[in-house]
Amino acid sequence: MKLLNTVTCGVVALAGLALSAAGQNVPFATKVVVMEYPRLAVLARITGTAMLQVCIDGNGKVIRATGVFDHPLLIKEAKTNIMLWTFSAARSAGGAAKSDFDFAYDFELKGKPNAPRLWPTFTYEYPNEVTIVTRPELLNPQAGRR
Repeated sequence: MKLLNTVTCGVVALAGLALSAAGQNVPFATKVVVMEYPRLAVLARITGTAMLQVCIDGNGKVIRATGVFDHPLLIKEAKTNIMLWTFSAARSAGGAAKSDFDFAYDFELKGKPNAPRLWPTFTYEYPNEVTIVTRPELLNPQAGRR
């Protein structure tokens, strides 16, 4: 069963790099791979923000992603997903260069398990954040029928 059927990508990049609030150049995503809310995390009602430190090579390919904090399951799934993305190549005086930046994956459960279906969403919030939202599920489907 696919948990995901709505995708929202708000990618706006004029010069190819964004200047984050911390003053670091953040490459924009040129290839976004949509992910589902991890099934085990839905069943266990695990939510939170998986913060990653991402390193890309001179071509924009992710070469390393390290989890900084949050639940190990969310970090594992976020790392697996970000490794499939491609970003704009960082530029330096000598041309393309490796780049390090922070990237956040926000996992949210909204609504009640037996409420009408809330369609899961995946939103890429430019320049360095993703939000994945779905509703919790009943652990025992018969429990909601009374």
